[in-house]
Amino acid sequence: MKKITLIRHAKVKMDNKTKIDAISLPQWIYDYEHASLDEDSLAPKETIEAVKNADFVLTSKLQRTIDTAYLLSLEIDEKNELFNEATVPAINIPFLKFRPVTWLTLIRIFLLFELTKKRSRIKESRDDAKKASKHLITLTSKYDNIGVVGHAGKNWLIRKELLKMGWGLEGKLSNRNWGVTILTNS
Repeated sequence: MKKITLIRHAKVKMDNKTKIDAISLPQWIYDYEHASLDEDSLAPKETIEAVKNADFVLTSKLQRTIDTAYLLSLEIDEKNELFNEATVPAINIPFLKFRPVTWLTLIRIFLLFELTKKRSRIKESRDDAKKASKHLITLTSKYDNIGVVGHAGKNWLIRKELLKMGWGLEGKLSNRNWGVTILTNS
């Protein structure tokens, strides 16, 4: 039985509660990309158990996934930008204020349903997810148990691709920080 375990990185030390306008979002994203992990964000036992026997571990090239792997006591075999989080396009809506996570959700919904002119961003992310999924399947020819420390959006796209390729979902899935999604194939 082949197994791919997708894990979302630990919580990042950032203010997610203050409402901002869309024009401020790129700066918030920049700060998020460079923020350290929240020292109070501890790995649940289920996450540690899910990935402790991985034969091969890869992360995105973003520091929060690398740091999360170290917190899980994992030795990283590969850092690959195909697993980086999807880029969020800037939008110009100065008069509304939402929490950053609300803006990110709205923008991704707009992209998914092609309600924006920035369609190339979601196509690029989908293409990367397809390439990442193919890369994972190639790795399963050599390794039985692969662990991926990545990001919510990209893990979601990779999961969709793997399901299309005949992989099955084992148990529940989670996109939360430290969340685990396990896919299997015999």
